[in-house]
Amino acid sequence: MDGLQNLYRQGERQTQKVIISPVNSSFAHIDVPDTWASYEQAKAYADRYGYKGLVFALVKGISFIDIDNAIKDGEIVSPEARRLLELLPDTYTEKSVSGAGIHILLKGSLPADAYRRNDSKGIEMYDTRRFICMTGDVLNTSREIADYSDSIEQIAYDFAGRRPPQKTYTAMPATQSDRELMGQITNSRSGAKFQSLFKGDISRYASWSHAESALVFMLAWWTQNPVQIDSIMRSSGLIRPKWDERRNAGTYGSQLIDEALSTVIPRQVRSQQENYL
Repeated sequence: MDGLQNLYRQGERQTQKVIISPVNSSFAHIDVPDTWASYEQAKAYADRYGYKGLVFALVKGISFIDIDNAIKDGEIVSPEARRLLELLPDTYTEKSVSGAGIHILLKGSLPADAYRRNDSKGIEMYDTRRFICMTGDVLNTSREIADYSDSIEQIAYDFAGRRPPQKTYTAMPATQSDRELMGQITNSRSGAKFQSLFKGDISRYASWSHAESALVFMLAWWTQNPVQIDSIMRSSGLIRPKWDERRNAGTYGSQLIDEALSTVIPRQVRSQQENYL
């Protein structure tokens, strides 16, 4: 159940999604099925208490594709969205809550070595442990979730990307305090971007998640200490309850930090490389 609570940040209205269980009228949890309900139960509860919409609990065996900024003035403007709709014509597809995005649900599990998001394409893919805000504003004639188990692996690699094999990082001790590091970043060429993100300004990004990722990856370039990155993120305007949501063996925040530290070339290494260019 998707109750919407208005928040205000930096003079702009932001929206926080609060998921309420029709079973106990308290918060629903993605890892507690007893807080979920059937569509009929959830719909009746939403109508009775005036909630804004329903969410779908994503479980293993069903994959979810979220495409940002795919629709403008009623037309599909994203090349990736057009390709995906061609590849997945027979499964449930709808507009997102904003009306600008597209949701696709299909049967099949994502490969473990596929990235779950590609910010440059505005695409996210998940196959478990997610609540999805549903609209029912369908884009095709299908009301069923079709089985694309045979093709979901290649689709994930093509649209989200594949993690390089044996990609690891070594956590390094912090050499500066959080305050000293933030001052150094602020005085760099990335200072304005850092300050904007740190204050919680997401206006230049497709979603909160994209802004969050941008700040984490920036911090990973400056420090290879996951504890320090986590500390700075928690003091930023981007922090939200989702940061501590469980994700397999870690949390949403820890997995984002691990991804950044496994991907970003540290500034020390990059500086050494530039000396030989």
